[in-house]
Amino acid sequence: MEKIKFYGKIIIVHVITYTIITLIAMPLTLSYAESVAELMGFRPLDEISMGGVLFAQIIRGLLFGIVIWWIKDSIIGKKLGWLKLWAILIILGIFNTYGPAHGSIQGMIYLAPIEDLPVSASLHMRVLKMSLKKQAEVVSVFLNPRKQMTAG
Repeated sequence: MEKIKFYGKIIIVHVITYTIITLIAMPLTLSYAESVAELMGFRPLDEISMGGVLFAQIIRGLLFGIVIWWIKDSIIGKKLGWLKLWAILIILGIFNTYGPAHGSIQGMIYLAPIEDLPVSASLHMRVLKMSLKKQAEVVSVFLNPRKQMTAG
């Protein structure tokens, strides 16, 4: 039962954080997204199912929960535990992805610049900056204050 509650908390925090960051980022990047998203291989926004997005985020939250459960004793209630979790998420989720994603080491090596993309040389840095902000937000909400995760 403890594990299910833990997973539930992780899923809720992930979905809420994802939604908040999306609501903040979309208006700021909409004109950019419309002109560049297709060049990067993204589907047009009007073709994306919001139900599918929610379901995918719930699954992602569950996957985060499973992994964090395995390491929770070394991060929850520990000094600088939030920093350790943040570093794990950044290293495995951004820099060291298994495939060539923008912002990752593999992406910087294997992805060709997109010719029609304005300032394509800095695309990796922009993606990396956005990813770091998202991960910092998730870790901050998840681990601070400590009582949030130890209660219940």
